[in-house]
Amino acid sequence: MSSGLPNYTPWQPTLPYGTLQECQERQALCYFFSQFTAIPQHHSTSRGYLEYLLPAYFDAAPQSPLFAALSATALATFSNRPGRKVLMYNAQKMYLTAVALIQKAVADPVEAKMDTTIVAVLLLGLYETITCTEHSLPSWGKHVDGAVALVKHRGDDLFKSSLGARIFYWVRAQMVVNQITRCQPVQKLEGMAKGWTGPINRLEGGAMNLLVILAMQIPTLRATAKEILRQPMSMNTAAEIVELMSEARRVDREIAAWTFKIPDDWKYTIVGMIEGMDNPATDQYYPGPMHSYLDLWSANIWNNYRSYRIFCQMIILNCLERLIPSWERTSTSAYCSTLAILQALVNDICSSVPYHLGFPDYVYQSNESAPNHDYILAMDDIGIPHHKPDPCPRSNNVVSMGGFFLTWQLFVAFNVVAIPEAQRIWLNSRLRYIGDAVGINQATVVADRGLRSLAMGRSLDRARGPSVCDFAPPSDPEWERTGGSVWRQLIRKAGYSDEFDDGDDGLYD
Repeated sequence: MSSGLPNYTPWQPTLPYGTLQECQERQALCYFFSQFTAIPQHHSTSRGYLEYLLPAYFDAAPQSPLFAALSATALATFSNRPGRKVLMYNAQKMYLTAVALIQKAVADPVEAKMDTTIVAVLLLGLYETITCTEHSLPSWGKHVDGAVALVKHRGDDLFKSSLGARIFYWVRAQMVVNQITRCQPVQKLEGMAKGWTGPINRLEGGAMNLLVILAMQIPTLRATAKEILRQPMSMNTAAEIVELMSEARRVDREIAAWTFKIPDDWKYTIVGMIEGMDNPATDQYYPGPMHSYLDLWSANIWNNYRSYRIFCQMIILNCLERLIPSWERTSTSAYCSTLAILQALVNDICSSVPYHLGFPDYVYQSNESAPNHDYILAMDDIGIPHHKPDPCPRSNNVVSMGGFFLTWQLFVAFNVVAIPEAQRIWLNSRLRYIGDAVGINQATVVADRGLRSLAMGRSLDRARGPSVCDFAPPSDPEWERTGGSVWRQLIRKAGYSDEFDDGDDGLYD
């Protein structure tokens, strides 16, 4: 089998043997590197995940923030394996040490501008994802805020090293998710010539860079929706809703066009079909096609694309709910086509789950396009050894990275109110599986939280979710008199074609 990688030689740890605790820490580090780091496998994706941590770790001093943060995260990850819970106490102690060292580094003019200081902060965010509880759920976002502040402090100086460039794109990706979650616009990045756009280079190909740049518009859309959709319905509110819906359709159209700009080898293939489902709460697979991708990173990018579009489409749906009388919705093509797009996006996320968590055995036996499962220890182009985790394990061999990538995307799909209840139950069960079997506690916490409004960030009380109208105050008298007769014209103003022409779905004319 050709891996497409340079020649490699096995890497053996050179750390001396020590106390039992030191041996456990080394074992935890090896486990972490095998499960949460990956080198780029294809020129078209250009990125791995945390591939720079191993050399950075060996260059770090034992009392450095990076050393402590990585040790805390590795111990927390390893403690989620069977029989290892006792290590969580050591992880918590090391976490407190890391926090203290980071606070000291940030106050130091030299250390505050070191790449490894930002990496240490981001690693504590990963620690929060792994150890998450309902109480600590906001802590991840605080670490992302800290990393963003350090990036702003560095300015264009951050791009003087390849590690600094990787850090920038890592921070930016997490910042976008954080701002989407909070319904807060992305703040302008002062001190950098190109702002959050960043330079285009081999580390971040044009297609990946473009998708994240497009997604930076979504937090502003959510912030606007959160404000407008809670207002009493009036003619002025209706005009604002039309403007919001037009903007959401524009952003969604731009993100949809992204699929025409990706490299050809990013396109996924169908390697099998799941026919039927016995119990959505326990079945591993959802009925429909199973996707295979170029690699785990491109699969993650595809699901991010779907998640971004889901946010746009949910805002459009909620706008339509405010404008269209409930008895007219199912006969309105704009409303029905929005539901169809949402369903297709959620279905595609479901189809990607086997790639992340393991295909049925027959797929491995009968499809050459199914990914290979060999673990590869390789040397990158600067001679640093890296361990490539299995991009798609068999069902009984969970890979942490696949579950880690899926957590947010499954949560987004779970919160689409229009999907069948059986599909929602299945999505919830996959989140719980990731929490229980993979050890990503955040997945269990978000599974327990119930439905959230993807337009406004509010919790929903009913199993299938209420209409967005349930959050709004009563309409004013003017809208009560005229709304029923003008909503069709308002929808057309938002850019839809004639809603009542047979066969016209009203999409992006």
